[in-house]
Amino acid sequence: MSTMTRTTRLLVTRRDPHTSAYAPVGELTHDPQAQTYAFTYRPEVTRGLPGLPLGETTVAPDLFPLFGQRIVSPRRADHDEALDLLALDPLAEPFEVLARSGGRSATDTLELTPMPEPGPLDLRFLVHGVRHLTEAERERIETLRPGQPLALRPEPTNPQDADAVLVTDDGHRLGYVPRPLLEYVRPAMERHHELTVERVNPPAAGFHMRLLVHLAGHLPA
Repeated sequence: MSTMTRTTRLLVTRRDPHTSAYAPVGELTHDPQAQTYAFTYRPEVTRGLPGLPLGETTVAPDLFPLFGQRIVSPRRADHDEALDLLALDPLAEPFEVLARSGGRSATDTLELTPMPEPGPLDLRFLVHGVRHLTEAERERIETLRPGQPLALRPEPTNPQDADAVLVTDDGHRLGYVPRPLLEYVRPAMERHHELTVERVNPPAAGFHMRLLVHLAGHLPA
């Protein structure tokens, strides 16, 4: 399991519960050397987030409470088990946990996704849309094993998003690439890349935690 990550930038998005469309809110960054966190809003945003003044870049030595509360506390008995579902070491840094989990919360529709830098791509993400699969397709996830090759397939006929990209196993649907990651995944698909199973979690973990995959390749500038 990994304990370190090169991810230093996370895109914070707000998902519309009715249309499932994602709207960028801002960027959460981490400077390991200065040991600081910063949050910057996108210029077009008019509705701010709790504890983060709109129109400002906020810097702090600790992770902002809005995001920190999305991480399982080390004091909880199920802490190690929760990180194991994400294929993370119990000592993983909070920023890495957010990058892997998406930071979903029952109290809002915010999600966080990594913003990879150009160059070698080493990206792990939870597959979206598992709840919308057929029963047979969800059962196929049960048969997957870590390291098993998967494939990415554009779905231009998707009625909700013509840019959608499917995660498939021998042509069978397993779910979708998270919408905020498409601007990184689509360019990587144009070059040599490998998509493999990182971890399959039991149904009790929830639809959004069922399948963790690993994409290796190259992200052009």
